[in-house]
Amino acid sequence: MSKGLLWKEWRQNAWILILILVACIGSEMITATDAVDGFNDNYNYYHSEEFQKENNSMPKDERMTGSEIEDSLTLIPYDFEGSWPLLIFVFLFLGLKLTVFEKNKQLEYFTYGLPYSKKQIFWHKMIFPALLIIVVIPIIILLRDIYIYQQIPGKYLPDFSMMWLFIGAVVLLVLFSYTLSMAVGNLVGDIIIAGVIALGSLTSFLYMLPSALTNLIDAFEAFFSGKTINQLPNNGEFWFSQFPAFFGESFNLGEYIVLAILIIAMVIISWFGFKTASLENNGRFLMNNKFRMPILIVGTIYLTICLSGRFQYFDYEKMITSGEIITLLVKMLLIALVSIIAFWLLMYKWKTLRKS
Repeated sequence: MSKGLLWKEWRQNAWILILILVACIGSEMITATDAVDGFNDNYNYYHSEEFQKENNSMPKDERMTGSEIEDSLTLIPYDFEGSWPLLIFVFLFLGLKLTVFEKNKQLEYFTYGLPYSKKQIFWHKMIFPALLIIVVIPIIILLRDIYIYQQIPGKYLPDFSMMWLFIGAVVLLVLFSYTLSMAVGNLVGDIIIAGVIALGSLTSFLYMLPSALTNLIDAFEAFFSGKTINQLPNNGEFWFSQFPAFFGESFNLGEYIVLAILIIAMVIISWFGFKTASLENNGRFLMNNKFRMPILIVGTIYLTICLSGRFQYFDYEKMITSGEIITLLVKMLLIALVSIIAFWLLMYKWKTLRKS
């Protein structure tokens, strides 16, 4: 580990790292105080004379029973959501800042002139964000939860052991967001295009890919097995539908493993992009033209799955017909052709497009 590289990364990024830390602490404090204050307000209201009179004056079948009041006071996992959705996008842009933004500001010219290898430079860029994600943020979330559990009686709260699942899920999601942006930032040389690709990839992964992929798998499985989708073993339930798992009070090890594999894949892609990039390509669509064909193939498959599966609707109670499958295949083929043309123009005709 090089103190010189660490100091260089700290000097360039201290302001944004401190800002993220302060924002994370502030947002979790707000979440904790809101949860406690909201519970206290509801508790005091349900035990007030005003509520008792109002409840007793209602018809017997409309009165709230003691168990119903207890259920109303009980906090659900969603109340502990906090700021993790914001953190995902904050670290997405942090990864872009450390890669494509610095390249376009020509900060890498100075770094490459130092007596350090590309491997040293690459891993030192990961240290401070990784410490924030893996160490600091879990501690902040844990302290927030400890405060909430001290202020509210345990019978109104979920099992505290579920917090560890929640923290693990948040760490994996934020780490995936950061490594994804690092991979995009090391592959793409244009700031705007890198931002659009990173934001689009993350958003589609969270909100389109799970349901789209499941929809396609269920459709073909139901068709070839001669069943309706509701008769399938998984009953149309898709991966990441309740992620982080704490929100659904369930644990699906497969989802954690998939995210861990994707994080490793993003780090590998990021490293090869960083290792093979040429500073002469700063500002261009790709930092290395050798990645054009792999990106075209992967991007086409990804878009075809997302767009064809997400916007294809089936009746879960009815058998899927041959006509529906043929329509789906035609739609997939058209989306694939359009995607190939779009990626070909971006990969091979980017200079011409920018000049025009």
